[in-house]
Amino acid sequence: MQINIKCPACQTDGGFFVDQKVFQGPYKCWKCKAFSTIKVKNGVVQLCEPLSQEDLEKQKAAKEAKKKKAK
Repeated sequence: MQINIKCPACQTDGGFFVDQKVFQGPYKCWKCKAFSTIKVKNGVVQLCEPLSQEDLEKQKAAKEAKKKKAK
């Protein structure tokens, strides 16, 4: 399903595809390259807020740790 989103930093319309009904994670604007945290439920954006580089790295580290525990 395609998710349409407006970048909170530059107000540019963008979009991406997800294959699940619930998605939470980072989004990178195609125009200004700013990162945002988004939460999507049933195709509707529930949360979209700016994400610092530090917070992005924390999210990546947490995701990698979760993958390692699953192995």
